[in-house]
Amino acid sequence: MAPLPKEILNAPYCLARVTTTERVYRCLEPGLSVVVGSVDAHNIPSTCRAIAISSADGLATVTVYVPVATSQETIQNVATTKRLAITASNPPDHRTTQLKGTTIEARLARDDEHSFLRSRLDAFVDVLEKFGFPRGLARRFAYWPAFAVTIRVDEIFEQTPGPQAGHRIPSTIASSSGSLIPSKRNT
Repeated sequence: MAPLPKEILNAPYCLARVTTTERVYRCLEPGLSVVVGSVDAHNIPSTCRAIAISSADGLATVTVYVPVATSQETIQNVATTKRLAITASNPPDHRTTQLKGTTIEARLARDDEHSFLRSRLDAFVDVLEKFGFPRGLARRFAYWPAFAVTIRVDEIFEQTPGPQAGHRIPSTIASSSGSLIPSKRNT
């Protein structure tokens, strides 16, 4: 495997230089590894690679896009339990955030969302290529058609390896729009 390029080693997003709010919002950036986790009615877990995450309301809700080809179990699980966890990790530094919530909608992704998903897959492929992963192989990842699953975010966790991994991020973090990232709700 090739050594890491200087742009990765000297990246400006060092965790010591950013606020918790900035770290949370970085889960929406391109180039991330996104995985969803769900459980069935018997709490048997399942995971699926996702392609992208978006939010139009300051992370009160997020939409995650999972390929139809690989997400049947996930879609069945959210139809049954409504529970979904989304983990977004930046491969160069393992900066990782987990969002947990309740599904409010699952639908086929619209044609106008295709270019967004393609751009996110391309950004992830660019990152993987820097680690020596063959671009042609990575571009074969299933991404379209996709399901768009929207959740109400109930909890956010720091999952970056280290002493804070697994800690819940307080609900007092304000978004850039002034709204609060939601606190845990009783459901």
